[in-house]
Amino acid sequence: MSTEVNVKEKFTFWQALGHIDRRIIYLVLAIVVIVPLIVPLKLMKDVSPRAREVFAAIDNLKDTGKPLMISVDFDPASLPELYPMLISMIRHAFARNIKVMVLGLWPNGTGLGQQALKQAAEEFSKQEGADYVFLGYKAGVDAVILGMGENIKAVFPKDGNGRALDSLPMMTGIRKLADIGLIVSLSAGTPGYADWLLYAQSRYKARLAAGSTAVQAADAYPYLQTGQLTGLLAGMKGAAEYEFMVFQHGFSKAKMTAAPAMDPQSLAHLAIILLVIIGNIGFFADRRRGKA
Repeated sequence: MSTEVNVKEKFTFWQALGHIDRRIIYLVLAIVVIVPLIVPLKLMKDVSPRAREVFAAIDNLKDTGKPLMISVDFDPASLPELYPMLISMIRHAFARNIKVMVLGLWPNGTGLGQQALKQAAEEFSKQEGADYVFLGYKAGVDAVILGMGENIKAVFPKDGNGRALDSLPMMTGIRKLADIGLIVSLSAGTPGYADWLLYAQSRYKARLAAGSTAVQAADAYPYLQTGQLTGLLAGMKGAAEYEFMVFQHGFSKAKMTAAPAMDPQSLAHLAIILLVIIGNIGFFADRRRGKA
């Protein structure tokens, strides 16, 4: 009789695991998200090889004297993942005295590019036209990229503020994509890095790296394996990795946004995995109890 009672109690406990009140689940998730935001755990300790490749490609532009071109191929909907990449790359380039050109294939992205340039320029005391150029937006994706492969100034005779490109000191000696050291497409869809691959990299052999949203990153890996992409920053994690490297090398002491966000994201993923395991244990215990 004692054995039967113990077995019954055992299965009642495991059965309860499969029927946890959803309010408790919400409370657990709220705790693991909120607490790391108040008390940072600083879980970011290591960086993926793909992120290091992007960082090294930009860092090495210092030796070539060629500028960095960033294409802002996203809108405010993807800002949490991609904007930290954008501002971190500009800070990195400015810290290394690398010239920067920013344009957008998305009309809603150019404002974000201009905002990031202005913010970083104030931090590093950089001058527009001499240290960086904001090209703005031009309609016609393939025509724009192919045109810049032949003559950037023919496609963008004026910068985003209406000044003739020929009058800007930075543009001296820069005529086409071959004069650009590295192009980085920060992409949330189409148009994006795939268009730069098709026209700039394949036709003009431009060196290309990419930053993408997490859901889009899987599609980019084949291009990494073929060497068409120099490196890849994938989602919030990629943004956090680049921020971490810029901070670690002392290029910027500005407040990071993506790296701290990895703490609650990581803990939330861990909590969800544990809840899935507990739910499965409860399910099988339920089924076993039913057979008994």
